[in-house]
Amino acid sequence: MSSALQVSAGSHDKTPSRNRFIEFISLVLIFTGAFTFRAWPLTNIHYWDEAVYLQDAEVICCGKTNYSDLDSRPPLISLMFTAVFLVWHHVYAAQILTALVNASGVVFLYLAGRLLVGRVGAAIAALLLAFGPFFISIFPPWFDSDNTGNSLLTDSPALSLLILSFWLLLLALRRPRLRRFGLIGFVFALACLMRFACLSNVAVLGLLILTTEKWWKNVLACAAGFFAGFGPYLVWSRITYGGFFETMRRGYQYYEGARQSPIYYLQNFGVMFGWITLAGLLLWILGFVLERKAGLVAQGLPRWLPYYLWLWLALSIMIFFVLRHQEPRYAMPWAPPLFLLAGSGLTWLISFQRRPARVMGTVVVAAALLITFLPDRERFDTPFIDHSVTEEMRVAAYLDQTLPRNAIVYSNFNYPLFGYYTHLKVHELPEQGSKLYEALAHLPSDGVLVAYTDPDIIPDPKPEWLAANPHFEPFKTFPNMTLYWYRKDAAEGVKLTVPREP
Repeated sequence: MSSALQVSAGSHDKTPSRNRFIEFISLVLIFTGAFTFRAWPLTNIHYWDEAVYLQDAEVICCGKTNYSDLDSRPPLISLMFTAVFLVWHHVYAAQILTALVNASGVVFLYLAGRLLVGRVGAAIAALLLAFGPFFISIFPPWFDSDNTGNSLLTDSPALSLLILSFWLLLLALRRPRLRRFGLIGFVFALACLMRFACLSNVAVLGLLILTTEKWWKNVLACAAGFFAGFGPYLVWSRITYGGFFETMRRGYQYYEGARQSPIYYLQNFGVMFGWITLAGLLLWILGFVLERKAGLVAQGLPRWLPYYLWLWLALSIMIFFVLRHQEPRYAMPWAPPLFLLAGSGLTWLISFQRRPARVMGTVVVAAALLITFLPDRERFDTPFIDHSVTEEMRVAAYLDQTLPRNAIVYSNFNYPLFGYYTHLKVHELPEQGSKLYEALAHLPSDGVLVAYTDPDIIPDPKPEWLAANPHFEPFKTFPNMTLYWYRKDAAEGVKLTVPREP
């Protein structure tokens, strides 16, 4: 977009060794900061999906059979936990590994951006991903979202793999080799094994292969790499669950639910991606209008690639809104094109010909980044090792210590936690409504029901319904939960009635 950007983007081979050393040290510092924010604090507390992936790792490495979601969840993150558990069998090991993978996306984004928008734009994009509060799980109290970077969820690791595949694609576009496209296909497979929904993002990135010479050979090489990575899983799914795509079909149920209003994401754009990102996009557009060009790329890459970033962003947004159920973290694949375009646009502010204007622009960009990252300091309000426990953990410890190993635990909420924190067989119940009460009326055998008593957490089962039925007998109360014995043969002849829907 400017002569300065042209120098930044096109003079890689002439960069003095001293500047390369500074670039390397800067990237190491950014990666270290990104990792620290994502690993802090190390904690034993992990919720729902996190417990699912931890439990699936226990199933793989330790043979736990009390609960498993391998029939509907992508396996890669649990396989990663399995590998690290062989070295250090502790939840902290899983959290450190996940933080490393999440932080690696920052490095891959810089390496890709350096080829596409120059070092300065790539550095800004990397900083936005490294320290954006949304990507390290710092949210204002009113913002309803699950953890992102500082979690054991698959969204951030999958994002890192997508960015890695984009960097590899750019390298392959510069010097096409069949083995490079085969490697890209294999990384595509890893992204999909990390998160099934990445298949749509892989298709968007794969469009770049169609622009190469002898594209059909490159597509075949990419497909071969993909099936080398994904094929064994499909065979396992067929042998274990009776269908090549059965686990993916079951996994799709997690995308069923409420649809957010598009206004929600517009209103919360600053929380998710930072208003500085929007400013960068507007500056990119302004620079394009004034200079009649969309930015400069490194030698050996097509000059239309910056336009592809807009296509990538538009298709990612479209795919997101096609999903029936939407959560803010599902929008994370917007980040690479957003940040690269924003970084390119913000570079325009610090590439003026006159030194005073250039200094002023640099100060403005630096100040905007600092303000954007200020909420990150909240991460250090807790000690590095957080020994806190949740009520679910206390209940699980009580059950594990007092019940025989062949006991069954019935639960309609947070059941993955009781599976992970105990060795007891966990029987999942419908969450609420008539289906739950119908299931409670026909439980298969004696066991223990974990019932939440706070209707703000989960409204069913209602305490008065349980109290009126002789099959259920309370024996232990916690602040938000009550444990009930369930006896199948209690008061034979008494029919349990299902409450009417409100």
